[in-house]
Amino acid sequence: MSTTIQTHRADGGSPGLPGRRTRARGFGPSGMAWLVWRQHRTAFLLLLAAAAVATAGLAWLAQDASSAVAAAEEANPSPGATAALDAAYQRLELLGLALAGLPVIIGMFIGAPLFAGDLETGTAKFVGVQSYGRWSWVATKLGMAAVFAGAAALSTGIAMKALWTPLVNHMAVNADFTSAGGFDTTGPVAVALAVLGVLIGAAAGLLTRRTLPAMVVTLVALLAVKTVWSQMRMMFATTVTKTTGGGRFGEGESPKVSDNALEVDTSYVTGDGSLRGWGTCTNAEDRPACLRRDGVVGWSKEYLPFSHMDAMQWAATGALAGLILLTAGVLVYAARRALR
Repeated sequence: MSTTIQTHRADGGSPGLPGRRTRARGFGPSGMAWLVWRQHRTAFLLLLAAAAVATAGLAWLAQDASSAVAAAEEANPSPGATAALDAAYQRLELLGLALAGLPVIIGMFIGAPLFAGDLETGTAKFVGVQSYGRWSWVATKLGMAAVFAGAAALSTGIAMKALWTPLVNHMAVNADFTSAGGFDTTGPVAVALAVLGVLIGAAAGLLTRRTLPAMVVTLVALLAVKTVWSQMRMMFATTVTKTTGGGRFGEGESPKVSDNALEVDTSYVTGDGSLRGWGTCTNAEDRPACLRRDGVVGWSKEYLPFSHMDAMQWAATGALAGLILLTAGVLVYAARRALR
């Protein structure tokens, strides 16, 4: 008859496994998630802290903007109320441009060092000998980085939407919600762009295997993506068209649109429904007679209501999801090469 005796090491190691340490159970992440958190917690916490400060500041400015709009919409607004509203629109533009750079910052400082740092120092070589495996390591790193990036974008996006809404509803022409500052910083688009930033940065890190080059590649790649994206936003817009007829094409007879809508195009419409540019017959001595000879019978005005923005953003997010999947495919290929 044999007896099995288990001993516990004084250094906290597991019985029968000399030198192997185990982490005491408690609150918080465990296993691979705990290792990733320990390695990247400074960057993650800085991102959350910056997002919290930005969210609080935007929320305060949103209240200020609502008050400015209310004061300007009074029957007899004071000059001070008008000046406060003008200042709110100026701040909105600057803040929108600044926050539109969040995916680039996330890609450079969260995504790029995610794997490049381990590959550069050589610590990635030890991943294969751990019990969790390389792909568990890759998935955990990407998952945690994406969660923190998405949380930061969601928080600031909600506050940014609260800032844009009263100013757009008052006068959309001064608060273009299809611009990078409005469209890319709010709603699901903001979260999708933040996750895309992480993936592009991580892929750059796996391909270059060095942190600084990965950050440069990430910057160039994300700037290129944002440049192309700026030309694509209106593809997801569902516009509305108003027309007049019966020979009503005078300057004051153009269709009116609400203050919270953006005009996309204004043209003359002919009897057969075709359009003529608003500059038609500009040089004619008798412009009305010239327009009638061209068959013009009224105006056509195409515009985008602010109420369509949510549907527009979800459609755009679908397109970004395709780009995210494509980037994920590149990342998997790069990971296979870097970790083999």
